[in-house]
Amino acid sequence: MDKIIDGNEIMQALLCDAQDIIYFKDASGKYVAVSNSFAVHSKSAAGDVIGKTDFDLLPAEQAEKLFLEDKNIIETGKAVVDKVEKRTCPGGPDMWLSVTKTPWKNSAGETIGIIGVCREITERAEREKHILDMLSIATHDMRGPLISIGSMVKLLTRGTFGTIDESVKVTLVDISGRIGCLEKLMGEYLCKSSLMNVRTPDKEVLDLRQDIIDPILEEFLSEIEESKIRIDNRLGAIPGNKIMIKANAKWIRIVYRNLIRNAIKYAAEGQIAFGFEDKGDHYQLNVYNSGPPVPAERGASIFEKFESSDSTGLGLAICRNLIQKHGGNMWYENTWDNHPNFIFTIPK
Repeated sequence: MDKIIDGNEIMQALLCDAQDIIYFKDASGKYVAVSNSFAVHSKSAAGDVIGKTDFDLLPAEQAEKLFLEDKNIIETGKAVVDKVEKRTCPGGPDMWLSVTKTPWKNSAGETIGIIGVCREITERAEREKHILDMLSIATHDMRGPLISIGSMVKLLTRGTFGTIDESVKVTLVDISGRIGCLEKLMGEYLCKSSLMNVRTPDKEVLDLRQDIIDPILEEFLSEIEESKIRIDNRLGAIPGNKIMIKANAKWIRIVYRNLIRNAIKYAAEGQIAFGFEDKGDHYQLNVYNSGPPVPAERGASIFEKFESSDSTGLGLAICRNLIQKHGGNMWYENTWDNHPNFIFTIPK
């Protein structure tokens, strides 16, 4: 006769040996039982967790969010299944979890708490986010040359470079329309793929003017000419001599490309200026344009994803994120004469 295994033994084995994080909470949010893996991630013994709540183990904001989620599960009876979330670990690095939580019911069918099972997926989540972020940055970066090509086709259509045959003009108009559709399509993919939590690649020594600013101005030459933009020294131009910075070239080009594109867009028939100041342990840089200022109520939110109503809403958010990953920061100010000025720092 097969030996009957006691249910308590099964539960004990599950809590002791399971790699997943398993826990039982009562209706008030207190832990009734936890797995050894839960205790390991909490940097404590399993017995020390019993009777505590998330407010004893996690930051207040995170604990409050979990409390409200648990309360909703108890009240509605609806489980949370495979929810991916980032969790702060006491005394350790943050981690990504796949979270499943269901109502815990007694023999009478009454909900008496929560049963939770969490599986760590940090490596998988970071790998997936890295891939999506690279797609986001690549798509964002390709939009610039595409817009430049579109502007050049428009100039050709208008006869800026000389009279063209009517049949050729019709073809150019068709090409212009197709480019516009492609630009919108890339914008949609950019919105879908952007998460902006990539790891910073290796930095390199760059000449700010020769390696970054001058090549980007060349990319936008047709737009600058079409919009009658003048590059001036309004806020102290970057000196003609070499300014060597330590940064990732691709990421800094993304920052300047986006700021210059926006400056051209909003400063039609106006001016754009590039500023530079040596602040000792870092450089402070800026891109100014003579367009209308950002409304005061939007001064902080313009760096949030999807905030813009007339673009993908990702450009400035990506720029600030990349600068922060270099150890610097980015912000917006109005100039003394009430025009836009985007300022950022790069550590030496």
